[in-house]
Amino acid sequence: MTSASAISTNGLAAGSGDANSTISQPFLRSGSGILPVSPVSSPLAFGTGVNSAGSVVGYEFSVDFSTFRAFLNDASAKYLPLLAGGTNNAATGINDLGTVVGYSATGSASEMAFVYSGGVARQLGTLPGGTTSRANAVDNYGNIVGCSDTGSDAALHAFLHSGGIWTDLGVRSGYQWSEATAVSSNQVAGTLNDPFGGTTAFLWTAASGMTALGALVPGGNSQAFGVNAAGDVVGSSDGAAFLFHDAQMIDLATRVLSSRGWQLSEAVAINNLGQIAGTGTHNGQAHAFLLSPTALHRSRPRQRKSER
Repeated sequence: MTSASAISTNGLAAGSGDANSTISQPFLRSGSGILPVSPVSSPLAFGTGVNSAGSVVGYEFSVDFSTFRAFLNDASAKYLPLLAGGTNNAATGINDLGTVVGYSATGSASEMAFVYSGGVARQLGTLPGGTTSRANAVDNYGNIVGCSDTGSDAALHAFLHSGGIWTDLGVRSGYQWSEATAVSSNQVAGTLNDPFGGTTAFLWTAASGMTALGALVPGGNSQAFGVNAAGDVVGSSDGAAFLFHDAQMIDLATRVLSSRGWQLSEAVAINNLGQIAGTGTHNGQAHAFLLSPTALHRSRPRQRKSER
């Protein structure tokens, strides 16, 4: 079994899958197929991000599962430094400059967003008044998104950190908290959560603010996981992968030229080429997938073989 988590600007995909002697191991999917990526030492590890050089980040659990550590594999696997006082950390994304983001425990917080670059991990901080934060993604301009609490309420708010400036993306009326999961050229995607367990994908821009994207079925749920510079958003809606394009949420399965045996359950990332990585089932087995636009219609992704 395999599941995808990220796609690079040039179409490399990363994720996790089981192997003969391990519970879960990271992988890199390139033109030559799926390649295993070694974490540092654990049989339980997850790949969460990849860049155009094929560097993969993620996190792994200790043998007794009591702690977890962020790793970077850029030809060799290494742990990323913990923030001061912390025992756990996890990497969630990497850009083409090799900047890594994630979250780490500290002496006073269970989660604090961090940025790793040049061999050094530094605390990113929080929205004003906050005490905890998590960074989920970074783009090639150094824009970072995630979630943080604030001094005004106990709810988590989606944030954009750009050029050293924090922007609170807020929480729409009727929802309890928000989290940003993807960023590309100041296009931000994420998910709103209501008090009753419902979820709604959103797209945020500086010009339009936060727009709820709805669901494939009226009254349904949706979660956004990826966005590109054109504002195309991908995610999952009630168990079906979606593409939000030209102000319309589309069931991704309806845009695949040949999906025999496939059920596409979630799309997790999209790049500026329109390539989409995600996870579905093929003949009853869970597999990662990679879709690429056809030459005649760049917005219509076609299936490429990605199963093990």
